[in-house]
Amino acid sequence: MCGICGIYNQKDRRPIDRGILERMLERIRHRGPDGSQTLVLEQVGLGFNRLSFLDLQGGMQPIQNEDRTLSLICNGEIFNYRELKAELTGKGHVFRTETDVEVILHLYEEYGTDFVNHLNGQFAIALYDDKIRQLLLVRDQIGIAPLFYTIVDSRVVFASEIKAILEYPGVERRLNLKAVDQLMNFPGIVSPVTFFEGIYSLEGGHMLRILPEQEPENLEYWDLIYDPVEEDRGEAYYVEKLREMLKEAISRRLVADVPIGFYISGGLDSSVVACYIGKYLLNSYYSFSAEIGSGELDESHFQKIVRDCVKSTHYHTKVAEEEIWDNLAQVIYHTEAAVKESYDVAAFLLSALVEGSPAKAVLTGQGSDEFFYGYAGYMVDQFRSMQRGSMSPEECACNELLWGDPYFRYERIHPEIREIHRKVYSADVRGEIDRFSAWAKSPINVERVKGLSTQKRRSYIDYKLRLSDHLLGEHGDRMFFSHSVEGRHPFLDVDLLSFVITIPDKYKLDGVNEKYILKKASEGIVPDEILRRKKFPFQAPGMSAMIKRAEGREFLDEDLIKKYRIFDVDYVNEMKQIYRQSDFKLMGAYEIDYLLIVMTVTMLCERYSLSI
Repeated sequence: MCGICGIYNQKDRRPIDRGILERMLERIRHRGPDGSQTLVLEQVGLGFNRLSFLDLQGGMQPIQNEDRTLSLICNGEIFNYRELKAELTGKGHVFRTETDVEVILHLYEEYGTDFVNHLNGQFAIALYDDKIRQLLLVRDQIGIAPLFYTIVDSRVVFASEIKAILEYPGVERRLNLKAVDQLMNFPGIVSPVTFFEGIYSLEGGHMLRILPEQEPENLEYWDLIYDPVEEDRGEAYYVEKLREMLKEAISRRLVADVPIGFYISGGLDSSVVACYIGKYLLNSYYSFSAEIGSGELDESHFQKIVRDCVKSTHYHTKVAEEEIWDNLAQVIYHTEAAVKESYDVAAFLLSALVEGSPAKAVLTGQGSDEFFYGYAGYMVDQFRSMQRGSMSPEECACNELLWGDPYFRYERIHPEIREIHRKVYSADVRGEIDRFSAWAKSPINVERVKGLSTQKRRSYIDYKLRLSDHLLGEHGDRMFFSHSVEGRHPFLDVDLLSFVITIPDKYKLDGVNEKYILKKASEGIVPDEILRRKKFPFQAPGMSAMIKRAEGREFLDEDLIKKYRIFDVDYVNEMKQIYRQSDFKLMGAYEIDYLLIVMTVTMLCERYSLSI
């Protein structure tokens, strides 16, 4: 992957300032330190920072077709490029480089805007067609590669990170309160929402089509579509097919002209990736792990089991609690978002460990929990009928609006926690809560979950609310690229996913045995101690630990909180007193760390000079 940016003239042909493009690129240099290049045409200017993986000598972008009518920049990887290149060569297309992204130009020449449906990869694309003066902005199916945009002074300004867009003159710096409210209610923010008012995140599986003198057209080209009717082909079939498709998805992500590594967390998902590499694809690979805390937070024993199994060249780091707080402000700069868990810092420090090794990319286990029913909510859903009597009419109405089912509860009782939110927000913000409410309308297309089983419904919502923008975005992409590292996610291979969504529910969740079919497909490959291990979420210390320390307190200072007028100072002080109690401890993912939200929203406003 790399970093991209650009400027498109919507309504006139004013010259595009190359200097602005260069300043935008400089702001995201960490995404591509191996070289930069710009291309300025009459209608569009394109900028590119390169992180080299293939065709190290000839793979610089922007890249154009033979007659220079098409211009392309792509942040990402096309994992099926070899098959596509062979197909296109057979149709008479001539390739000039060995890079993977050149196939995009020839696919567009062959198939037009349908080119994207031929791609298996992780990508953010800007493709300009000079013949019709059309710009296409495209984000991969799941939303692994980020792409942000805004419109200012009749120009579309876009980039891989928001900080580059802020370099364009005239872009306002205002906090989006809807993002704050989404963070209060959901796992994180949901595209197209960002924490910056007027700056949008292109949704995964979407294409923004822009033509002169017209409003940009946001087109959905892909979504995760579950069939409500299951076909059961038997456990043995799904085990064998899954094993073969996992091998294929993992091997595709090991293709590069530079060293590749993988993460070892000690959990099932990263262990599956590591052990499949160790058994079937063994080569000189590098592995990385972070040890966080002690006692229940320490996974080093399980990490060692996997390391001993795969025999990789291993790097590890011990993350001390003080490092969490020492690095939080830098993390907020890179995430361009407030957070309510501190584990982004652990991901930040882990990518720094990779940067100090020969590897330039790492494979992860991300995306397994959402599609193999790995979270606690999938087990709780089995007792759903017992929950109905405890649901108020207000909650049922809210659930119906948000999730298309009055009795489906996604993590929170929203009307109940809204009463807490009214205390957290300042009086000024509290009075506008209906304007920016995260649950004024559903963040998903509820038509897509109608008629689905409870497990499939939860999987779809997890994909939309937890995976794309939270785990793959601020926790994933931004933490990887803060140290010029690329993350690759075999479980999110589109061919693999197309198969996984056809596996019947009973093979994914067997009673309280989550990810049953994945464990069966990994028998004899992953050590038994890992397969039998109880699910353990990745955690790091929260504000109940930090508030007892001196560091970081300035972002909870009364004057600073009053400055931004977002949160109620008196209630924040009440929370601080509760958090300071010696026996106070938040219950991991089950309680919302409101004080960390207050602190990181304030950090974000300070770092980016945001007003409301």
